[in-house]
Amino acid sequence: MMKSRRTSIAPLRPPPQSCAHFLRHVGAISLAATLWLAAAGRASAQTIDPEALLAHVRYLASDELAGREAGEPGADRAATYIARLMRAFDLLPLGNEGYLQSFNITTTISISPQSQLLLETPDSARRLELYSEWLPFSFSSPGRVRGEAYRAGYGLSPDSLGDRQGEYLNGKVVFMRGGASDDSNPHAAGSDATPRFKVTSARQQGAPAALIGVARIQTPQSGEPPRPVGIPAGQVIESEEILEWLDADELRITLDAALEPVVARVHNVVGYVPGGDPELRDQVIVIGAHYDHLGLGGPGSLAPDTNEPHNGADDNASGTAVMLELARYFAENEARRPARSLVFVAFTAEEMGLLGSGHFVQRPPVRLERVTAMINFDMVGRLRNQSLQLFGTGTAEEFPALLDSLGATSPLSITQIGDGYGPSDQTSFYARGIPVLHLFTGVHAEYHRPDDDWEFINEAGMAEVARFSIALIDVLGNLPAELTFVEQAPPRVSGGGYGPYLGTIPDFGEVAGGGVRLTGVRPDSPAERAGLQGGDIVIEFGGTRVLNLYDYTYALRAHSPGDTVAITVKRNGRELELSAVLERRQ
Repeated sequence: MMKSRRTSIAPLRPPPQSCAHFLRHVGAISLAATLWLAAAGRASAQTIDPEALLAHVRYLASDELAGREAGEPGADRAATYIARLMRAFDLLPLGNEGYLQSFNITTTISISPQSQLLLETPDSARRLELYSEWLPFSFSSPGRVRGEAYRAGYGLSPDSLGDRQGEYLNGKVVFMRGGASDDSNPHAAGSDATPRFKVTSARQQGAPAALIGVARIQTPQSGEPPRPVGIPAGQVIESEEILEWLDADELRITLDAALEPVVARVHNVVGYVPGGDPELRDQVIVIGAHYDHLGLGGPGSLAPDTNEPHNGADDNASGTAVMLELARYFAENEARRPARSLVFVAFTAEEMGLLGSGHFVQRPPVRLERVTAMINFDMVGRLRNQSLQLFGTGTAEEFPALLDSLGATSPLSITQIGDGYGPSDQTSFYARGIPVLHLFTGVHAEYHRPDDDWEFINEAGMAEVARFSIALIDVLGNLPAELTFVEQAPPRVSGGGYGPYLGTIPDFGEVAGGGVRLTGVRPDSPAERAGLQGGDIVIEFGGTRVLNLYDYTYALRAHSPGDTVAITVKRNGRELELSAVLERRQ
């Protein structure tokens, strides 16, 4: 059970000039936004109006917002819309810039025209054309390397050189063919044919730079945080002429990757409604939904060859709409406010790895020990057969009985799913010891595709979800005691698992200096028994340097169940050496 120490919510303040500047200059909300105003005029403070919900979705999922990709103008317009509504509802601001909790993320890289790839033999030289014949990978680190060419076939497995690591590759630029050989075993260790894996393996064996042959150049895309691999790395068109050059005797290669990260200012939008009980109002229920989506496609899209708005009406304009109308309802119905305070937050950059909710819990505007529960709305716009799924029902002892009671009086058919971890923003809170619930109406064929438009939305179903949520918030907000947090064991996978199991929950955010920060560890897991903790930064795994999440994944995959691995972490500024015995996935 959480500590009962009382602390105050962050002091109230009007939006400072920086927030006002953002609201003025990000661009006026279009006529589409007035749909909500018309619907709101018909809705009384005592009701949830389906048309008001749909109006939110229609604006947020309009082509004008171009898919609301974090760091892009469409997402800024969405943040403006949400902030203005929070102000109109008389929510109190709780961001670092009024309603905006603003912070920076890296969305991609920018490649300078000064980048070059030069092939030299004793008799001649060939400078390849940037973009048409070669390009640094999006995951390349910046730097200039000149050295002898080392041809590595289709790639270097993590231990292919054995004790000769460094001796063979010291100062050499490794060239690898793209893809995999016809006789390769896709299940063998080190069989991953992706460019990042190949470059990582080359780096681990001492290569200072690497090139990979490709059929066509892939340019860096916004929405794909680079997570640099640690050495300069480039992609080279496998034309007959270029391959002849790369196969030449006494070849020396100069690879100059002149690039820098593209940093964007992004915004969670946060407001709150004070609780009605002087004794309990310092406790908080967080009610959240992410408002970002995939922009024009690219990373994460299930229609990867398209270049058109992925409007994300269900994912997650629907959750944002429900969150907003719940904020309006509780702000306007002072008599119905629960004893505890309600913090309403629209998260950004969920699609890039829960970056918005991760920032929220790392820089919380309220003390996390005062947060008694978090309710997350993600994809609640396609209710079918009255079926609502609730994830996280095993994260508090009181949840199952409480939800059974609420379900008995609701027209919804509720399915309870215990695990608090999942690919949405509740995970950031559950890893901090907070009971969570994620409301979800199911997947569909339009998921992460351009077709997820407002015409498919079931606004009456969204209203049912919102009405159920009012009852849920009312109960949680007025409980005489705090919820009893439960650490959930990992769910069993039907039919058995594949590969080694450690039980860590990584944070997808960047770590200055490299490494992977852990959000938490699974109870009764090898990680917990080894002494790993949430907040640890893994910098080495099994003798392999860990710069990013990919390094960590590859290093884990290189081992087998039953292996004992050494893990080096940074904890509170100190390095610790831990040891874990990996298990088989169940």
